[in-house]
Amino acid sequence: MKISKRFANVGDSSTLKITALAKSMKNKNIDIAILAAGEPDFDTPNEIKEAAIKAIKEGFTGYTSVRGISELLELVCEKFKRDNNIEYKNENIIVSTGAKQSIYNVLQALCDEDSEVIILAPFWVSYIEMIKMTGAMPVIIDTSLDNFKLNVQRIEEKINSKTRMIIINSPNNPTGMVYTENELLEFANMVVKHNIYCISDEIYEKIIYTPHKHYSIASFNENIKNLTFTVNGLSKTYAMTGWRIGFLGGEKNLIEKTLMVQTHSTSCTSSISQKAAVAALKADASVTEKMIAEFTKRREYVINFMKKINYVDYIEPMGAFYLFMDFRKIIEKNKNTFADSEALCTKLLEDYNVAVIPGGAFGAEGYIRISYAASHEEIKKGLTRINDFIKKHI
Repeated sequence: MKISKRFANVGDSSTLKITALAKSMKNKNIDIAILAAGEPDFDTPNEIKEAAIKAIKEGFTGYTSVRGISELLELVCEKFKRDNNIEYKNENIIVSTGAKQSIYNVLQALCDEDSEVIILAPFWVSYIEMIKMTGAMPVIIDTSLDNFKLNVQRIEEKINSKTRMIIINSPNNPTGMVYTENELLEFANMVVKHNIYCISDEIYEKIIYTPHKHYSIASFNENIKNLTFTVNGLSKTYAMTGWRIGFLGGEKNLIEKTLMVQTHSTSCTSSISQKAAVAALKADASVTEKMIAEFTKRREYVINFMKKINYVDYIEPMGAFYLFMDFRKIIEKNKNTFADSEALCTKLLEDYNVAVIPGGAFGAEGYIRISYAASHEEIKKGLTRINDFIKKHI
């Protein structure tokens, strides 16, 4: 069998793989606690669903502009101005089939086989695989050495003539880390100095916990704005994962090149989902505030639970809905039973009926990620089983 060199070493998504296995076990009436998927357990708000139904009944079911319908583009521009202090026009925006496609489009448009893309570990699992798909070389910087924060000096050491861009993600998946304004300003100055592109993945921007604040790097000045692709979407904030709506803002000429990737791959995003997105962006803020308030309660419960466990360290999340736990001591002590985080997570699933994601998939071997985008009952059940596992293996 012959396959392309670009795809020869592209791996599966551990998140989707483990979640699918856990759901298949649950369908067989096995009592599985699923703390794996980055998917809110809330239903999409009714006014959003009604807008989609209305669109179907009115026959809004054909192709739209690849870029997106005008009404939605205008609302996205308003959103960027209101929430992120970034001035964009419709010509600066592309609506895509999820934020994942927005990132993929940029990488495909701007990366060559002789280019390098810097990513900060721990990173979202798809970044590294999407970079490989372009033929470019991923360059990984371990942020655990800096308490999972930006270290401009360490990043700058990796920049060379092949460096095409760098991807940042704040709030971060999987750590929940949030970068401060000063950290991002220093980082932005470095990006401009070296004239490289930046993808700023801000999909979790609304899910952030007091006293932390979200800052968009493209809002600082025109120089960094013209080098930055700001990525966002509706999946996490509006519980619209299956609707597949993401959007991208950037410099006009660069956006046009990115648009060509989408034109010749998926074309437009679903017309029905776009109408639903219009309703989402017009919705009252209370729609999202209720969800975020619930995530805040769950976060507090998870942290209080973890305070009772002495043997495992964790990163206290500033945003998103994940807890990143350090199991390196346990793996070292039990390396004949489970040699890495994937083997550990497999044992947790098969023997303790709890699904979590191995840190190795995020470029942080020895860690695991749990998601508290699940019901309180599911979280309690899953954490209790993880605690039982820890007690047996310390």
